[in-house]
Parts: sequence; C-alpha cells; structure tokens
Amino acid sequence: MTPRRHDSDYERRKWRQVAGHFGMGAAFGALFAGLVLFNNYFGLSGVIATSEAPTLVRIIFVVGVAGSFAFMAAITGFLFLVHED
Repeated sequence: MTPRRHDSDYERRKWRQVAGHFGMGAAFGALFAGLVLFNNYFGLSGVIATSEAPTLVRIIFVVGVAGSFAFMAAITGFLFLVHED
C-alpha cells in the first residue's frame, strides 16, 4: 500500500509545481500587459481609450495576455518536469 501512496504524493507534488508555473505566468503576463498599457507601447492605450468601453477592453486585454502567459508557462513547466523524470 505504501508504493501507491508514494505515487499519489509524487503526482500531487508535480501538479502543484505545474500550478505554480501557471500562477507565475499569470502574474508576469498581467505585469507585462500593464506595462504595455501604462507606457502606451505601439499606441495601444490610445486606441483602447477611443473605444466604446475602454475599461472593459483593458480588462479583456490584461486577462487575455495573462492567460496566454499562464498557459505557456504551465506547458513549459510540465515539459521540464517530464524531462526531469
């Protein structure tokens, strides 16, 4: 019975690490999107300001970029963990 428990603890630890990568990617993605909007890179903030609902567009932009970063960081973390074994 102990090998089975060991396997489940091992898998939980690995999934926690993947979740950590996901969270880290989300944080860095939100930071990146915030910097892009704050510094008006590519004139993006100006374009968003002229839209009908600029606050909603900003929220969708930040959440979308953060989600993309989070997904890619989780995939990368998963591949690192698989390669480690």
